Amino acid sequence: MNKLKNTYSGIFRDGGVGRLAKKRYRVRRKRLIDKENILMAITGVPYGPGQETVWAYAHCPTYQEPAIMYLTGINQANVILLLDPNSSESDEILFVSKKDLSKEFWDGIRFGVGDTKSIREVQQVTGIKDIRDIDDFDEVLKGRFKKQRKKKLGTLWMEGTHGKKVVEIKTDHNWMFKKRLARCLRSQGSSSSLSNIMKNHFKLRLPLDSYDVKNTLVAERITGKGFIETLKNFNLFKSEYQVQGFLEGRMLEGSPYGLSFPSIIASGHNATVLHYMKNDDGFKKGEMVLMDFGVRWMTMHADISRTVPASGKFNPMQKMLYGIVLKAQLAVQRIARRGVTMNELNDCCWDSVNRDLEKIFKSAGGKMKLRYKDRPHGVSHLMGEQEHDGDPFRNYLSEPMQEGWLISNEPGLYGSFKIRFNGEIYDEEIGIRIEDNLLITKTGCENLSRLIPKTVRQIEKLMATKSD
Repeated sequence: MNKLKNTYSGIFRDGGVGRLAKKRYRVRRKRLIDKENILMAITGVPYGPGQETVWAYAHCPTYQEPAIMYLTGINQANVILLLDPNSSESDEILFVSKKDLSKEFWDGIRFGVGDTKSIREVQQVTGIKDIRDIDDFDEVLKGRFKKQRKKKLGTLWMEGTHGKKVVEIKTDHNWMFKKRLARCLRSQGSSSSLSNIMKNHFKLRLPLDSYDVKNTLVAERITGKGFIETLKNFNLFKSEYQVQGFLEGRMLEGSPYGLSFPSIIASGHNATVLHYMKNDDGFKKGEMVLMDFGVRWMTMHADISRTVPASGKFNPMQKMLYGIVLKAQLAVQRIARRGVTMNELNDCCWDSVNRDLEKIFKSAGGKMKLRYKDRPHGVSHLMGEQEHDGDPFRNYLSEPMQEGWLISNEPGLYGSFKIRFNGEIYDEEIGIRIEDNLLITKTGCENLSRLIPKTVRQIEKLMATKSD
């Protein structure tokens, strides 16, 4: 079994649980079956890197549909999971492609069917006993659907509300799969039988278990180590891409699972662009450099933002503005707990920032022109199997937070600022973000990224320390 596990480690994530992985994923599937109690079909990503847009192949690993990853641990394109609570045969079927040794010669080993040995290996690694050819999915689905008392078929697609209007994402693989299922049901004479499992799935998936928390902490540790090493070497860097290359290199040295997202390295006025991605400008020593970065461990993520002075020392205006953002972040952390909503976190954050801009910056003679009105972005989003997890329309912002949720805490400040200190005028375009990751508990929250330096003193001390 260990040999098999190692052989398939690239396409099966055991979540650091080892032998218990099969049981853990089985429990997750059973909970979803019990919650929905209808026939369900869930698809993985339909293709791997370079299979649809060939020129996008470079630096593009396969990242599985998070629902399939959560329920099976399988990181392989073109798989379908069928869950049937009413079957006397098997309540779960995994559909995969035929075993293709010539393709494996090019791309590496894959789960497959077509011979007894291959099927047995899928069974042994995943714990799912019923393994079938994905080409047979439609016929199997029709047969299973005919036997259902409840003429409902559950599947996953992204759906939410905008005001009173129902909105859906109609461009991803889940929507395409929904259309395929609808065609299949129409051929059976059932035209309105699809049911969205999104809400119940997220209710089960979003609270992290102890293994998820442990994996997140590993991701935070690797990310923090990379950041510290970057600060110690910052005097060597003259451009955003040099910072990116060094930071990402250090993070990827510690994890085989890839980055959480493409890093943002934005200096000076570039930091006022929220999702700046060019990362190719040089920077001056007097500028601030905003870094938004993180690495994965297993299927969990770190999502960290820090803003540092390129010179290694904050000037008086930078220090004042940074302090305003940090104070707001700490205020959010103090009130984050089970039962509080993210909308309340937003109120706390932006009330703090805007109040202190008036009370501290403007009262000292500062002038500013913000790049936004009142609030530049939300202070928080859910994290989990995806770095931005949960309902993509963010309807969860008004829901009471649950114990086990992992959220970001990321206040920011963006605009043009000018002030005189001790006879010297400081006039800059500045973007500042400070982001940590908070685990919601019964009585408060735990900052899982608390060991990653963020105070002015910590940052300046590290930047003054030259790496060996």
